[in-house]
Amino acid sequence: MRPYRALLIVTPLLLVLGCNRRGAVPANDITASFKANRMNAPLDSAIEVTYTWTTGPDFKKIEGDYRALVHVIDQGKVLLFTDDHAVTPPPSQWEANQTYSYSRTVFIPVVTYIGDATVTMGLYPDGRGERIPLKGEDFGLREYAVAKMQLLAQVENVRVYYKEGWHNPEPGPNPMVDTTWTKKESVLSFKNPKKAVILYLQFDAPYSAKNYPTGPPTLTLTAQGRAAFTHTFANGELVEAKIRFTAEELGDEDTVELRFAMDRVIVPKTLGLSATDDRELGVRVYDVFLGVEDELGTVPGVVDATPIVASPAKGKPVARK
Repeated sequence: MRPYRALLIVTPLLLVLGCNRRGAVPANDITASFKANRMNAPLDSAIEVTYTWTTGPDFKKIEGDYRALVHVIDQGKVLLFTDDHAVTPPPSQWEANQTYSYSRTVFIPVVTYIGDATVTMGLYPDGRGERIPLKGEDFGLREYAVAKMQLLAQVENVRVYYKEGWHNPEPGPNPMVDTTWTKKESVLSFKNPKKAVILYLQFDAPYSAKNYPTGPPTLTLTAQGRAAFTHTFANGELVEAKIRFTAEELGDEDTVELRFAMDRVIVPKTLGLSATDDRELGVRVYDVFLGVEDELGTVPGVVDATPIVASPAKGKPVARK
């Protein structure tokens, strides 16, 4: 569950309508496609998407840098959310009669719509210029309908609650999505499904030698004191983790607590990063989604939490090797 602002985007489509009036141009021999592990998914959840670009024999070499356009649009042709991104490999490296596929995790935001939606794709320049005409069903303005999906109500998710140890939500690098800082320790909780779950987590910490002069900080995340996930920050880049907790690790309790602990924190005012912000900041969380594993389909890149056992000598919990 993420603390979102209402997200309903209309302006980009209107802007494109105003600046892309042009005559018919022959399509380049490129076909785009979209496939997700769940084509019916609730708001505020995550899906695993495979993007594919197929070039045919009449493919014309692409000059310059182009990015993937990905729009999810409701039945009234209102833009709900996007997953525009850099293509792998870049289109300038494509050749004829080839297939280029890659996967991305897409977090579905909380929007004011549920129901059938159209996924469109295209290629737009990284800078000034026009979109490339592709093969397929032109949805308008050189974006092409590639899939249908259904957005379900948020109540279909396992609800995650922010308990103690969290600062107030605030705008992150993407102003449409709020982020939330932990304190040195914080807790999330959810109703125990008594089945294995996968926790999606996007987070970062402002690591630099100046901010952490004694060395990089480490996040430890534990579930019910039975299993743990750790991450040591080597840089300030966004981290995306998918962590499996088994039913045994969640235990028999009705409620599961996920405890975040940072071994060190920063205070922006002390570091000269702010004149007034004297909060203790641990890790900044962008997205949290928790799903029952057997309901999610194929999820790549999952890591298992490390079981914790009590030390026979001291009775303290330790990670099992």
